[in-house]
Amino acid sequence: MFLFFSSISCGGKGNKNNIQVANTKDSTFSDRDIPSEAQEIPEMGLLLQVEDAGYPFATLTIEFPERNFTEYFTINMESVENASITKLNSYIGQYVKFTYSSEFTYALLDLFYDGKSIFGAEVAPEGESIKAIEGVLYGADQTTDGDIPGEVSVFADDGENLYFPYFITQEMVNVNEKWVTAFYETRTSNTIMSIEVVR
Repeated sequence: MFLFFSSISCGGKGNKNNIQVANTKDSTFSDRDIPSEAQEIPEMGLLLQVEDAGYPFATLTIEFPERNFTEYFTINMESVENASITKLNSYIGQYVKFTYSSEFTYALLDLFYDGKSIFGAEVAPEGESIKAIEGVLYGADQTTDGDIPGEVSVFADDGENLYFPYFITQEMVNVNEKWVTAFYETRTSNTIMSIEVVR
């Protein structure tokens, strides 16, 4: 019932940073159709771990022994009824039934400006799952305050554009509205909508 997505390539036209950008055809792999919008999916599994991710968020590790499979889920305790770190910890080692939504997001790995990483890396990220888009960076008007990431976007000359949730740094602010190469991965985000222990 889980959604699995490979990375989606969105390379903008041109290469103003002289960085090698791989261009591959888009492809997605899943054991079900990709929903056009977030849906609540029912599941049941064994809760193995609860990790505080900074209130009100936590990450749950849930095992599905019958399928020999483990997955990670995010929960916003302020938006889920009767959810708290104390209660979730009391569920560890027990089966829980829950509903969740699953969607893919773009995870920003690095930004290159004028051929150099603004995050300080010596080389561009590499790997089969890593893609790149070249274009103008928008949304990095100011650094991110608080525990919720901001959002930046990269608009390419060919009309492609991607949005990235990210904690915006001063280095990103310095290249806002400039031509950059963004390296990213497509990842699946599983968000729990409701949860209770199986009695």
